[in-house]
Amino acid sequence: MVNRRKLMLSHGGVKLYHSWKGARALTWWYALEPGHEAEGGGRDFDIRNLPEAFLSGLDLDMARTTDAAETLKAYDRMLEAHREALRRAIGAGHDFEASVARDHRKGGGGVLGWLRRALAAR
Repeated sequence: MVNRRKLMLSHGGVKLYHSWKGARALTWWYALEPGHEAEGGGRDFDIRNLPEAFLSGLDLDMARTTDAAETLKAYDRMLEAHREALRRAIGAGHDFEASVARDHRKGGGGVLGWLRRALAAR
């Protein structure tokens, strides 16, 4: 289980954390502060909404198996891919504050916000 206080990534002076919903870390959302609760403060962003140049190698459909050990390995690979995408964004000087503002202006977080953005992009 992911520790709420543990950094997800610290790179180039930028610190990013998991965003939470109840007791569960969200798969695609990251926060600019520790212990951030989704739907409760607008300090998080959806990694899938970063510019395309940073998303190379990001698996948007994490495979799950019936084998718990394999699922954990897949989750670890997914987190490392997220870290690499975020490192690329940080290295390029991406403005995470702007990502936070954009994601929340477009309808907020969660599945409904993501679905609204996906449909609007068509």
